[in-house]
Amino acid sequence: MVEERYAGLTGRALVEKLIEIGVVDYSRCKILAVREAVGRLMKKGMKKTDAMWTAAEQFACSYEYIRKCMYYYLDINLS
Repeated sequence: MVEERYAGLTGRALVEKLIEIGVVDYSRCKILAVREAVGRLMKKGMKKTDAMWTAAEQFACSYEYIRKCMYYYLDINLS
């Protein structure tokens, strides 16, 4: 159904549309993006705490929110 209805959209536009209509959870997407960003920074050799502070700056949010994304929001099956 999604493929038929939104066939002409680019990948990014399709994701935006799915979030807009409520099929994809924006909060879960942001949590995944935060985790991926921290993981990339750690792979470059940054310590986890420093990577989390850097991610907080990149996402323009608090360090506490980054901590929640990394440690508390584990029940959303992103690990």
